[in-house]
Amino acid sequence: YQEDVNPGTKELHLDPNKSFFELSEDIAQFGKRYTIDHFDEPIDKNKWSGSAFDINAYYNPESNSINFPAGILQAPFYDKNQSTEKNYGGIGVVIGHEITHAFDSNGADYDENGDMHNWWTKADSKAFDKRIKAFEDQWNGLEIYGTKVNGKLTVTENVADAGGLSSTLQVLKTDMTKPNLKDYFENYADIWKQKASLQYNKYTMVQDVHAPNELRVNQQLKNLPEFYEAYPQIKEGDAMYLAPSKRISLW
Repeated sequence: YQEDVNPGTKELHLDPNKSFFELSEDIAQFGKRYTIDHFDEPIDKNKWSGSAFDINAYYNPESNSINFPAGILQAPFYDKNQSTEKNYGGIGVVIGHEITHAFDSNGADYDENGDMHNWWTKADSKAFDKRIKAFEDQWNGLEIYGTKVNGKLTVTENVADAGGLSSTLQVLKTDMTKPNLKDYFENYADIWKQKASLQYNKYTMVQDVHAPNELRVNQQLKNLPEFYEAYPQIKEGDAMYLAPSKRISLW
């Protein structure tokens, strides 16, 4: 966790007479100026780029760290009163997702110290690239909202989702004799529920490195053998069925 408050906040002065929109613009402009002013300084690996209240999490390759603001540590991501399986399907997957970013096609360029450095053997790199390409191919062209997914644009996030799911399922099955997989999968679906306009969804399809939330659930789960264990009624020909030969994973 962060030990110190970002010193830059002491330099930010807000006018209480301005509107919310104007203040938002002032904060955004301040952030840009602060970044430019400190561009040539050594990287402070203890500094967070987000706020404590953010309902988000992120991997920072420069500090080789996963960062979880307090805002995300609440239901449905995490709740001490919900089942272990639900917590694994919520905050557990997000933790696995962020760790996987250390080994996606971007994070793979950084070493354990957060420095850009090629630490891969040629054989490992070739095998890794082949699996990354499989993710690009599976996702590329998937249709939703009258638009097609860009497999290359979204590949790092799709890989991270897959890593978060497969790793937490492995740990869950190790920790529990008979885990309630339905709890796990249904809470994973819960964390991606959203209400958005068609225009917004179409916009994010061409701008966002994340695939649409609906596909982050439905397409990802098709690749997992455990999904078919939890819902044995899903058979060949169903929309949620994917033939074993077409299922992919990174790790």
